[in-house]
Amino acid sequence: MEVLRIKNTRLVWLGATLSAVLLGAAFVFGMLTKGIVPTVSVVLTSLTLEVLAGAAASVPLGFDPAMGALVASLANLAPVPLLAASFDALVRRWNWLSRKLARAEKFGAQYGKYGVWVLAPLAPFLGVYVGVSIGALFRFPPISVLTSLAVGVIASSLLTTMGMAELMRLL
Repeated sequence: MEVLRIKNTRLVWLGATLSAVLLGAAFVFGMLTKGIVPTVSVVLTSLTLEVLAGAAASVPLGFDPAMGALVASLANLAPVPLLAASFDALVRRWNWLSRKLARAEKFGAQYGKYGVWVLAPLAPFLGVYVGVSIGALFRFPPISVLTSLAVGVIASSLLTTMGMAELMRLL
C-alpha cells in the first residue's frame, strides 16, 4: 500500500509540474507578444470559461490569430495533466464517487470502443475537465487523452481566432 501511495504522489507531482509548465508557457508566449494585461485576460478567460471564449477575446486584445490561439489553448490545457494524474486518487478518497464510477464503467466498456479520438471534437464543447473525466472513465491512457484534447482545443481555438480576425477585418 505504501508503494502505491508513493507512486501516486510522484504521479500527482508530475501532473502538477506539467500543468505549471503549460501555464507558464501560455504566460511567456503572451507576455512576449502583447504584454501583461492582454495575456492575463486571455489566460484567465481560457482557464475559467473555456478555450473558445479565451480565443475569441484574444483577437480584440491585439493578438495575432495564431498566437492568440496558442496562448488560449495552452492556458485551457494547463489543468489537464494535474487532473489526469490525480483522478484516481480523488476517486479513492470519495466512496460515493467510486460507486458512481463503478456503475459508469459498464457504460465505458460499451462505448469505449470508439477510442480516445472521440474526445477531440468534443473538447471545445464539453471542455477539457469533462474530457479528462470521460478519458479516465473509459480508462484511456492519460497521454492519449491529453493528445486528443490538445488536438481538439488547438483546432477549435485556431478556427475561432481566424474567424474573429476576419470578422474584425470586415467591420
